[in-house]
Amino acid sequence: MTANDKLEKTYQTNKIISYALAASILVYAVIVEILRFKGTTLYPLSPAVLEKLSFVFVFLSFALYFIINFVNQKLLVKTPADTQKKLLQKLTLANIVSLALCELPALFGLVLFLGSGNPRDFYLLLIISVLLFYFFFPKFSFWSTWSRIVDTTALT
Repeated sequence: MTANDKLEKTYQTNKIISYALAASILVYAVIVEILRFKGTTLYPLSPAVLEKLSFVFVFLSFALYFIINFVNQKLLVKTPADTQKKLLQKLTLANIVSLALCELPALFGLVLFLGSGNPRDFYLLLIISVLLFYFFFPKFSFWSTWSRIVDTTALT
């Protein structure tokens, strides 16, 4: 198996994982709609607590864009000893961590919905989650460029 074949196979596997993570936020939407239809609030919270939680969750959701970029910078560090296998492992880890963090706003929205019964906050945070997925979904062009091993002997 060539290096390019390994890259494509790893990328395709990560793409499937990414779609599964993205689909999980749709499950949250289904849960919200079922509970909304039933008219139930599972964990009623006071308006003051909901307001504070809403502010914190919205702030964190917008901050996640920068947090994910920071995490990726820390995870995607190349060393001269890195093999292609190691680089693909780093890309896989960064991808899964990034997309798990992209899911957080929808989860925050679900928490707010469970506390209030009002779907407005959930759908606002769901949109932020979808946008984060759009920005951080794996792109083959980035993977192929980043996973190239730098030949340090050619630089000397």
